[in-house]
Amino acid sequence: MNTKMPTLLNVIRALLGVQTIYIGIAMGFLIYDILLHGDDYAAFPLSDQVAYFTNAGIRTLLILGPPILTMVFIAKRRYKLTITFMSLTFLFTAAFLQNFLVLLHLFMLLVLLLHKPSKMYLKQEAHVRQYSKRDLQV
Repeated sequence: MNTKMPTLLNVIRALLGVQTIYIGIAMGFLIYDILLHGDDYAAFPLSDQVAYFTNAGIRTLLILGPPILTMVFIAKRRYKLTITFMSLTFLFTAAFLQNFLVLLHLFMLLVLLLHKPSKMYLKQEAHVRQYSKRDLQV
């Protein structure tokens, strides 16, 4: 039983991918700015610098990690793990970003919970091909 991925589920994967790319590019610009204007940060004590960059790194991991894992578990057709990491994505987005992405993630979570074709696609087992002796002969 090899069914196609529902359109809404494919849209969710695409939106999570775009978000991941956007945040990755933003982090690249931040690192470039730090390298370019490192002397501006040198005015602060080392402990403050470590605390600031550690905080920024942890926030980035918490924002980037769950969407990437959500996309992986959608591809692997794992319903419970997809819902778990989509919920974490929604919570971390609400805690750290506070913009339109919160509503978008709420919409995506509701689609995963309420859209029957998406739920059925994620709950079905991956197709395993059965080989016979004749298929394996050279």
